[in-house]
Amino acid sequence: MVGVDWERAWATGHVIGACSALAAGAVVLVLPKGQHAHRVAGAIYAVALVLVNVAALSLHREDTFGVFHALAVVSLATLAVGLTPMLVGKRSPVVIAVHAYCMTWSYAGLVAAGSGQLAAAVGEDAGDWIVPVAIATVLVICGAAIFVRVPLTVDRMLGEL
Repeated sequence: MVGVDWERAWATGHVIGACSALAAGAVVLVLPKGQHAHRVAGAIYAVALVLVNVAALSLHREDTFGVFHALAVVSLATLAVGLTPMLVGKRSPVVIAVHAYCMTWSYAGLVAAGSGQLAAAVGEDAGDWIVPVAIATVLVICGAAIFVRVPLTVDRMLGEL
Protein backbone atom coordinates (compact mmCIF):
# COMPACT_ATOMS: atom_id res chain seq x y z
CA MET A 1 0.00 0.00 0.00
CA VAL A 2 1.33 3.42 -0.98
CA GLY A 3 1.29 6.19 1.62
CA VAL A 4 -0.28 9.58 1.00
CA ASP A 5 2.11 12.40 0.14
CA TRP A 6 0.50 15.00 2.43
CA GLU A 7 2.86 17.79 1.37
CA ARG A 8 1.82 17.32 -2.25
CA ALA A 9 -1.87 17.04 -1.29
CA TRP A 10 -1.71 20.30 0.71
CA ALA A 11 0.20 22.01 -2.11
CA THR A 12 -2.40 20.87 -4.66
CA GLY A 13 -5.24 22.05 -2.43
CA HIS A 14 -3.44 25.35 -1.96
CA VAL A 15 -3.13 25.96 -5.70
CA ILE A 16 -6.69 24.85 -6.49
CA GLY A 17 -8.04 26.95 -3.63
CA ALA A 18 -6.00 29.99 -4.69
CA CYS A 19 -7.20 29.80 -8.29
CA SER A 20 -10.79 29.31 -7.13
CA ALA A 21 -10.54 32.21 -4.65
CA LEU A 22 -9.00 34.50 -7.28
CA ALA A 23 -11.82 33.72 -9.73
CA ALA A 24 -14.65 33.88 -7.19
CA GLY A 25 -13.24 37.04 -5.62
CA ALA A 26 -13.05 38.76 -9.00
CA VAL A 27 -16.69 37.84 -9.61
CA VAL A 28 -17.66 39.23 -6.19
CA LEU A 29 -15.92 42.51 -6.99
CA VAL A 30 -17.90 43.06 -10.19
CA LEU A 31 -21.32 41.83 -9.07
CA PRO A 32 -23.92 44.20 -7.60
CA LYS A 33 -23.43 44.17 -3.86
CA GLY A 34 -25.90 42.58 -1.46
CA GLN A 35 -27.72 40.47 -4.02
CA HIS A 36 -28.03 36.69 -4.04
CA ALA A 37 -25.32 36.15 -6.69
CA HIS A 38 -22.91 38.31 -4.65
CA ARG A 39 -23.58 36.20 -1.56
CA VAL A 40 -23.12 32.90 -3.43
CA ALA A 41 -19.88 34.00 -5.08
CA GLY A 42 -18.75 35.42 -1.72
CA ALA A 43 -19.41 32.10 0.00
CA ILE A 44 -17.36 30.29 -2.64
CA TYR A 45 -14.60 32.88 -2.19
CA ALA A 46 -14.61 32.47 1.59
CA VAL A 47 -14.48 28.66 1.49
CA ALA A 48 -11.71 28.71 -1.13
CA LEU A 49 -9.74 31.28 0.88
CA VAL A 50 -10.00 29.18 4.04
CA LEU A 51 -8.64 26.20 2.05
CA VAL A 52 -5.80 28.35 0.70
CA ASN A 53 -4.81 29.52 4.17
CA VAL A 54 -5.15 26.17 5.96
CA ALA A 55 -3.05 24.60 3.21
CA ALA A 56 -0.50 27.44 3.43
CA LEU A 57 -0.17 26.91 7.17
CA SER A 58 0.36 23.19 6.54
CA LEU A 59 3.19 23.67 4.04
CA HIS A 60 6.71 23.88 5.43
CA ARG A 61 9.61 23.94 2.99
CA GLU A 62 12.24 24.93 5.53
CA ASP A 63 10.38 23.80 8.67
CA THR A 64 9.97 27.43 9.75
CA PHE A 65 7.14 29.90 10.10
CA GLY A 66 7.72 32.22 7.15
CA VAL A 67 6.22 35.30 5.54
CA PHE A 68 3.55 33.32 3.70
CA HIS A 69 2.47 31.67 6.96
CA ALA A 70 2.15 35.11 8.56
CA LEU A 71 0.12 36.30 5.58
CA ALA A 72 -2.17 33.28 5.94
CA VAL A 73 -2.88 34.18 9.57
CA VAL A 74 -3.59 37.82 8.61
CA SER A 75 -5.83 36.60 5.78
CA LEU A 76 -7.85 34.35 8.08
CA ALA A 77 -8.25 37.18 10.60
CA THR A 78 -9.33 39.63 7.88
CA LEU A 79 -11.82 37.12 6.53
CA ALA A 80 -13.24 36.47 10.00
CA VAL A 81 -13.61 40.18 10.78
CA GLY A 82 -15.18 40.83 7.38
CA LEU A 83 -17.70 37.98 7.53
CA THR A 84 -18.70 37.59 11.17
CA PRO A 85 -20.78 40.78 11.50
CA MET A 86 -22.57 40.05 8.22
CA LEU A 87 -23.41 36.52 9.32
CA VAL A 88 -24.56 37.27 12.87
CA GLY A 89 -25.63 40.89 12.91
CA LYS A 90 -27.83 43.52 11.47
CA ARG A 91 -26.48 45.15 8.35
CA SER A 92 -25.80 48.55 9.85
CA PRO A 93 -23.66 51.21 8.15
CA VAL A 94 -20.65 50.22 10.27
CA VAL A 95 -21.11 46.50 9.52
CA ILE A 96 -21.39 47.17 5.78
CA ALA A 97 -18.27 49.36 5.81
CA VAL A 98 -16.23 46.85 7.85
CA HIS A 99 -17.34 44.05 5.55
CA ALA A 100 -16.47 46.02 2.41
CA TYR A 101 -13.02 47.05 3.61
CA CYS A 102 -12.07 43.67 5.10
CA MET A 103 -13.22 41.66 2.12
CA THR A 104 -11.52 43.90 -0.44
CA TRP A 105 -8.33 43.85 1.64
CA SER A 106 -8.58 40.05 1.85
CA TYR A 107 -8.68 39.89 -1.95
CA ALA A 108 -5.78 42.36 -2.19
CA GLY A 109 -3.84 40.13 0.21
CA LEU A 110 -4.60 37.08 -1.90
CA VAL A 111 -3.35 38.82 -5.05
CA ALA A 112 -0.29 40.12 -3.18
CA ALA A 113 0.59 36.69 -1.79
CA GLY A 114 0.17 35.16 -5.24
CA SER A 115 2.41 37.86 -6.69
CA GLY A 116 4.98 37.13 -4.01
CA GLN A 117 4.86 33.41 -4.78
CA LEU A 118 5.21 34.13 -8.49
CA ALA A 119 8.13 36.49 -7.85
CA ALA A 120 9.82 33.83 -5.72
CA ALA A 121 9.35 31.23 -8.45
CA VAL A 122 10.51 33.28 -11.43
CA GLY A 123 13.02 35.51 -9.65
CA GLU A 124 14.98 32.86 -7.77
CA ASP A 125 18.28 34.56 -8.60
CA ALA A 126 17.02 38.10 -7.92
CA GLY A 127 17.69 37.99 -4.19
CA ASP A 128 15.65 37.99 -1.01
CA TRP A 129 14.20 41.43 -1.75
CA ILE A 130 12.00 40.27 -4.65
CA VAL A 131 9.16 38.76 -2.58
CA PRO A 132 8.56 41.67 -0.17
CA VAL A 133 8.85 44.17 -3.03
CA ALA A 134 6.28 42.25 -5.11
CA ILE A 135 3.90 41.97 -2.14
CA ALA A 136 4.32 45.62 -1.12
CA THR A 137 3.84 46.85 -4.68
CA VAL A 138 0.57 44.97 -5.09
CA LEU A 139 -0.69 46.12 -1.68
CA VAL A 140 0.11 49.78 -2.44
CA ILE A 141 -1.68 49.62 -5.79
CA CYS A 142 -4.65 47.76 -4.32
CA GLY A 143 -4.74 50.08 -1.31
CA ALA A 144 -5.02 53.10 -3.57
CA ALA A 145 -7.91 51.48 -5.44
CA ILE A 146 -9.60 50.38 -2.20
CA PHE A 147 -9.49 53.84 -0.65
CA VAL A 148 -11.07 55.32 -3.78
CA ARG A 149 -13.67 52.65 -4.65
CA VAL A 150 -14.84 51.22 -1.33
CA PRO A 151 -16.20 54.51 0.10
CA LEU A 152 -18.18 55.05 -3.11
CA THR A 153 -19.58 51.52 -2.96
CA VAL A 154 -20.44 51.80 0.74
CA ASP A 155 -22.17 55.16 0.18
CA ARG A 156 -24.19 53.65 -2.67
CA MET A 157 -25.14 50.64 -0.51
CA LEU A 158 -26.19 52.84 2.38
CA GLY A 159 -28.31 54.95 0.05
CA GLU A 160 -30.19 51.78 -0.96
CA LEU A 161 -31.01 50.71 2.62
